[in-house]
Parts: sequence; C-alpha cells; structure tokens
Amino acid sequence: MRRQTTEAGAESAVAVGNDNRGVILTSPTFEFNVAAPAEPRASVPRPQLLPPHASDFTGRESEISALKHQIASTDASHPPVVSVITGKPGVGKTTLAVHLAYDARDGYPDGTLYADLRGADERPAAPEEITGRFLRALGVPEQDIPTDPYARLDTYRRTVADRPLVILLDNASGELQVRPLLPPGNSALILVTSRSQLRGLEGVLRTDLDVFPTSTSLQFLKNILGNAAVEADFTSSQEVIDACGHLPLALRIAALRMSTTRHMRMADLAAELRDQRRRLESLEVGDLAICTAFNLSYRKLGKGAKNAFKRLSLVPGADFGVGLCSALMDCDERQAKKLLTRLSDANLIEPAATFDRFRFHDLLKEYSRNKAEDNPAENSEAAMRRMLDWLKNSGIRAHFCLISQVDKLGSHPVRSAEIDSVESARAWIDTDLANAVAAIPLLGALNLHELASQLSASLSEICEITGNWQKWEDVIRLGLEAAETAGEPLVEVMLMGARANLYRYRRDFERALESARAVYARAIATGNELAIATSANLLGCLLVDCGSPEAGMPFLEQSLATYRRLGNKHEIAKVLYNLGTIHRAAGNLDEAIDLFEEDLKVCREMRDESGAAETLNTLALAYSEVGRFEKAEELQRTSLQIFEKIGNPHKISMVCNDLALTLRHQNRPEEALALHLEDIERCRRNGNISGEALAEANAAEAFHILGNPQEAESRFNSAVSALAELKDDLRLARTLIGQVQYFFANGNTSAAEECANTATALLTARGELRDVVALHQVLAREYSTIADHEKSLTHAREAIRVGMPLASPYLRANSYAMALVASTHLGQGTEAREHARSLRSLAAKYPDLGEAIAKAYGDLLD
Repeated sequence: MRRQTTEAGAESAVAVGNDNRGVILTSPTFEFNVAAPAEPRASVPRPQLLPPHASDFTGRESEISALKHQIASTDASHPPVVSVITGKPGVGKTTLAVHLAYDARDGYPDGTLYADLRGADERPAAPEEITGRFLRALGVPEQDIPTDPYARLDTYRRTVADRPLVILLDNASGELQVRPLLPPGNSALILVTSRSQLRGLEGVLRTDLDVFPTSTSLQFLKNILGNAAVEADFTSSQEVIDACGHLPLALRIAALRMSTTRHMRMADLAAELRDQRRRLESLEVGDLAICTAFNLSYRKLGKGAKNAFKRLSLVPGADFGVGLCSALMDCDERQAKKLLTRLSDANLIEPAATFDRFRFHDLLKEYSRNKAEDNPAENSEAAMRRMLDWLKNSGIRAHFCLISQVDKLGSHPVRSAEIDSVESARAWIDTDLANAVAAIPLLGALNLHELASQLSASLSEICEITGNWQKWEDVIRLGLEAAETAGEPLVEVMLMGARANLYRYRRDFERALESARAVYARAIATGNELAIATSANLLGCLLVDCGSPEAGMPFLEQSLATYRRLGNKHEIAKVLYNLGTIHRAAGNLDEAIDLFEEDLKVCREMRDESGAAETLNTLALAYSEVGRFEKAEELQRTSLQIFEKIGNPHKISMVCNDLALTLRHQNRPEEALALHLEDIERCRRNGNISGEALAEANAAEAFHILGNPQEAESRFNSAVSALAELKDDLRLARTLIGQVQYFFANGNTSAAEECANTATALLTARGELRDVVALHQVLAREYSTIADHEKSLTHAREAIRVGMPLASPYLRANSYAMALVASTHLGQGTEAREHARSLRSLAAKYPDLGEAIAKAYGDLLD
C-alpha cells in the first residue's frame, strides 16, 4: 500500500486543448496518500508535461475526495487508477483533471504526461501519434521508436509498464482511442476527460461532472471579480449565475466580460444576460465563446442526431422522453431511443429525474433553438404539429383510461403514447402532463383554439382525478382563454365548473359558491340541458357545503331528473352521491346508505374507479355512524388502494384521516396515530396546509389518548394557528372540540369552556349541528369524569335536543348513554329509565350498535 502523504497547495493552471474553454478555479488543499516513492532513476527523464494550473480553482471537493480514496486503497492486486471525467461542454472537465494531476504528482516520481487527444476535431489524434510523443518525453531515442503502429504500441507498453506516472488524456473521442494508451501494471494514475460518456471503459472511477451549486457559483465569481463586486449587488449576482445556468465556462466568460469592460456593473451584466435572444452572444469574450464550446460537440453528431437536437428545443416542458422524440422526428420509438442515447452520450442532453427521460441545460436549449432557426420554417411547424398531436391524443387516452372508458376511444390514434390502463395513464401523467399543459398555448399560437380547448377539457379532468391542483389551475386558466377564442361555450362552462371545484377542494367555499352561481347562469345561457344539469349539481353541492342543504336540495333534484331523462349514468352517480351526503348530514342513515350503495353500483357498472373510491369512503363513514366499524374499515381500505393506484395525494390523505378515526373507534389509537403522522408528511409534501393542520389536530387527539400531553399540546397549537390563519372555520371548530378534551385532562376547565364556546359559535353559524351534538357529548363526558354530574346531564340533554331531528344512530346512542349515566348518578330514576328505553330501541334497530351499547352500558340497562 502506498503511504506517502503529500500536501498540495493551490497552484496556477489553465485548461488547454480543445477543452480549453473550461473554467479557471480555486480549491482548498487536499492530501493524497500514495506509496513512498523510490528515488527517480538518474538516467531516466522525468517529464513534466502538464499545462499550467490556475490559482482560482473552486469547488469539486466530492470529486477530489473520491479520487483520493481510490488512490489510497490501491495496492499490488489492483489495476492502475483510471479516472474518467465526462460532462457537457464548458463544465470544467479539463480544469478538474489538471487540478487532480497537480495534487497527485508528487506521489508519482517518474513524471507527468499530458496529451490533448483532439476528440472534438474532424480527425482526432491517432493512438500511435500520442504514444510517439510520450516515448520521446520518456527519453526513448527517435531511432528506437518504431514507425509500425503495432510495434510502437509494444514499445510504449514496455516503457511505461509499472512506472509511477500521472498520465492525463484530455478530450478523448472514444474508447478505441483511449484503450491503447492505458499502461500495464498498477503504478500509474490515468486521468481521462471526454465530452462523450465512454461507457465501454471498464474498471474506471467515473465522474459525470455537473454544473456548480449556487454557493460554488458565487464563490467562483468572487474569486475572479473580488468579494466586493459580488456583495455590492448580491441580487444581480444571483441573476447572473442563474442566467449562466451555473455552467463554469459561462460564469468565467461573464466575469471576464465585466472585468474587462469599462464601467460595466453587475446590474448591467445581469440585464444583458436577461435578454434570451442575446444571451449566447453575450457569453463571448476574446477567444472564449460558449457557442464555440457547444459547436465542438454538435458538429460531431450525425445528421439524424443533429435534427433531433434541434427539434427537441420545441418541447414546451422541462424534460422529454422517447414518445415526444418519436413524434418530433416522425419515427418509431426504437429509432427515437437511439437518437436520445446519441445525444446523451455526447452530453448535449442530460438525464432528467425520471429514468429514460432527458432535459437540456438552459444554455444548450437556447443553442438548440438557434440551430433550429436554420431549418425551413415548414419543417419546424410540421414537427411542432406532430408533437402537439401526440400530446393531445395521449391526454385524451389518459383521461378515458382514468374514468375506465378506454373502449370508447376506438382504434389507436396514429400519434399517441401507449396508454391502455389506469397504470399506463398514471405513468404518462407523471412524465408528460407538464408538456401537455404547456402545449395548450402552443396550439393557440397555431390558431388551433378548438383543439386547445378540447385538450384543456381532458387535462382538467385528469388533474381533478389525480389531485394535481397547481397544474389544474394552469389548465383552467389557459383552457378558458382558448374556449373563449374558439367560441366553445360548453367547454367554457365545464372549465368554469372546474374552477369552482378547485376552490371547493382548497376549502375556499365563498369563492367556490360565487363561481358556482356564475357557472349556473352561464349554463342556462347556453340552453344545453347537460350543461345546466351539471352546473345545477355543482351549485347544489356548494350550497350544502356552505350550510344551506334546504337551498341546495332543489338544484340536486333538478340535476338528477335531467340526467335520468338523458340516461347519463355517470352523472346520475354523482348526484346520488351528493343526495346521500345530504341525508347522512341530516341523520337519515338508512336513506344515505341506500343512495351510496346505488351510486357505488353505477360507478362499478361504469368502471369508474375514482368515483367508486370516493363513494366507498363516504359509505364507510355512514356505516361508522351506525356502529359498523369493521365494515367501515374494510370499505376504507379498498378506497385507499384505488386512490393509491390513481395517485391522488389529496384523496389518499382524506381516506387515511377517515380510516384512522375508524381505527380509534375500535380502540386502536397506535395504528390511528401512525396514519395521522403519515398524513402530516404527505400533506406537507403536497402543499396542502389545511389537510396538514387537520392531520396535526387528529394526531394531537391520538397523542392525548396515548398519554403524551406535551406532544398533544404542541400539535393542537400548531393546528389551531394554521386553521385560524386559513379561516377554515369548520376544521378549526372540530380541532377546538378535540382541544376541549385536552384542557379537561389537564384540569383547565375555564380554557375548555372557552374553546367550547368558540367552537359552538363557529359550528352554529355554518349550520353544522351534528358537530354541535358531538361537542355537547364531549362536554357531558368530561364533566362526568370530574364528577360534575349536573353539568354533564345539562350537556347530554342539549346533545339529545339538538341532535334529535338529524343526528346519526351512533351519535344519538352516545347522547342517551351520557344522559343515562348522569341521571343515574343524580338519582333521577324516571329520566334514567327514559334514556334506557331509547338506548334499547336503538339497539334493536341497529344490531351492531346494539352490541356496543350492551357491552358498555349493560348494567344500567338491566
């Protein structure tokens, strides 16, 4: 094992060869552990061929550390250390390699060899040319260097075998050029840079060099311009590094332009780079130009890859895959895959976050657009239309698969992704929805407003089903503009309704109701029965949501009558669901369950998985209210599986929350808490602030049940603060109900009563009487716990009074039971017997509930 320690300082160097556009940077000192070298042989030259090393090398600590580790772990049983550094043009491959060579050279006493292999040239350097140069540098006389390439290679290998050398092979074109230059033995350090990936080289330390992180980009500017220039206008400095895409060469050129242009300030540089049309032109100074660096890689491409590179600049979103490339190139996906691989190997595109998808660096995309301008306009327009056609057809297929109506699509469109199931639809949505949304204005720009509005309608449904609220908002805005321009009033009504639903999901009920009224008026103006029925259903729902079920019911009944007459089963199911919700809220559990079951049957007939999942969860809530908790859990778990398959994070959150409450009813608080904590993280990831606060409140209750008051208090406070700020009064009131129990447990009855009063006012204002009943039950139970049976009975009676016309059997049973306990303690036998009779009546009507009643209160019922 080599063990000499060499401390390398920051020395001067510049990048050379055809990669000499690399940055000039600065770095801290690093140590390399290598074997104690033997004294160099006096008769053998010790060549030092490295180009100069710059003093302003910056960053790359992890790459340097990786090579240091590899050198330290090398022994006689290992091959030589070969480090291959690849990356896009201008990323600083040569600069890093030169820095590594200087840091390591003292551990390799036989010298350093450097050669520019001219890989980006029309005629890269032949291996025999490089071996001849290296042999001369190592002292081999000219007459002893064979002219035959094979004999020359043999001489080279004999000469460098087992010699401790640093060999830097810069700007390699491919594996065939590099392999003959790798020395036998295990004593050398070989550094290879290339614009190509060199995937075929085996047993190497591979570094795919990326752009700088923000902190390194800023430090690099400071190293060139000085701290004062950067700190004096930090905002403009940030803008400059962003405009340069954090690409080292672009940053160097920008800094040099500023430092060599009289009176130029950072703000002037930022303003110049802000103009995308001139950005590439601005990144040129002296003999350094970003376009020159890009040209060296571009000109090595074949005709097909060049065309693909140019046409991919038409992609509207951030990344692309084989499908879009095949549409742009009018070829099959197999050929498209080959083209993308060639561009990736040339580092002109880079892998995106998802496997088999790619993206441009910002500056390379601008370069690609500039190159595309050289193409005939009709060719670019034809490619654009093929891409938009592919996106439109794929979006429609994905929509129909999500609502299980793929059979209505007929034959497969000429241009479309392969989508034939919910899973494949979900996969396309994950990868290309952003491109499809960005395609809407592009269709408009081509005066294809009707197609833009149709695509918007499909994408709106997709976004709703999958819970992608941000994209949904964009689709609605863009789609309404297209529908208005195209004169598509029915699409306009549909998207206006989508906007009302989006407000509703975000719990902005006032704006949702206002929008729903506008949609209904617009639908009536169209005279279209289906549009009127759809908007009536929406308006009815929002009136119910806003606490006016009596006002909402006529709109729902109007909608249902129209749908039945038109035979539209899919919409019938939606109204049945909404009517079931009203009956459930009114305590008519039998009617609600019948409506939900009928709705579920229709959803399954229509193979509407999303609708079925929604109904399953709400049906489960109805079963919970008659005490059938095991049945409720079964339905909710099925619902959760469907929403997880579809991938709607907001619906997953909803079901997880409701399932956790069902588990708590079954005395399984630990399982419930796990779901609540999982839900908090999910909501946080998806920016669902209200959902996160609800989950925090429910977790607080679970922590309280499990005897962790500190955690309960913290989470209650967090939930109350967030919901109050959001003005989500309903969820705030429900959170306060949970907090009442916490305050009682801590002996703070005054705070509990204050919470109860606030919650009562909020719930009464919204007409949420079921929650008022639940609040009185909580107060009755808590006062009973502290033996204040007078107050307990008062609240139990109030729960019975308020809940008599509407409360569910489960709620009524709780009210009667608490009144029974309190009246028994107070010796009020007549009232106690009355409550016992009411409990026995409920037990007879609802057997599952009866079992729970008998188990909890059997001794009082005898």
